[in-house]
Amino acid sequence: MDHENIHVATGDSGMGITHGTIAGMLLHDLILGRPNPWEKLYDPSRVTLRAAAGFARENSNMALQYADWLTGGDVGSADEIAPGSGAIVRRGLEKIAAYRDRDGRLHERHAACPHLGCVVSWNRAESTWDCPCRGSRFTAYGKVISGPANRDLAPAERKKEPRAA
Repeated sequence: MDHENIHVATGDSGMGITHGTIAGMLLHDLILGRPNPWEKLYDPSRVTLRAAAGFARENSNMALQYADWLTGGDVGSADEIAPGSGAIVRRGLEKIAAYRDRDGRLHERHAACPHLGCVVSWNRAESTWDCPCRGSRFTAYGKVISGPANRDLAPAERKKEPRAA
């Protein structure tokens, strides 16, 4: 979704009418390749000196989230997951987001958020998988609900037990 010809206006903080109008004018000029006086102000990659401390604090918090890859899972085995619940299960070097539906069927997805690779966690109150890094949310089955992630959690291959000869 980081292509030059894709433009998004979001995050209006309750100022949608004003910012929506500005976004319309700004995006119009960007598409036509014309300069716009608000271009630098609304550039999503800008970091002002005043915001640098908050930016650094938030990004260090995000970096700490990667330590989740070194820990165990929420449960030792998917067998421990109750119907209507989800949990992270460690499988070797991988972490699996495992959800057991109300009928008892297990649904497994890779626990890495497709946006930045942080480990998602089960939100018991909402029955969703949530990413602690940038707030992406996924259904219990791994379908993206809200971004910045722009695709679903990847399917996890179920390991089959070797058959006895």
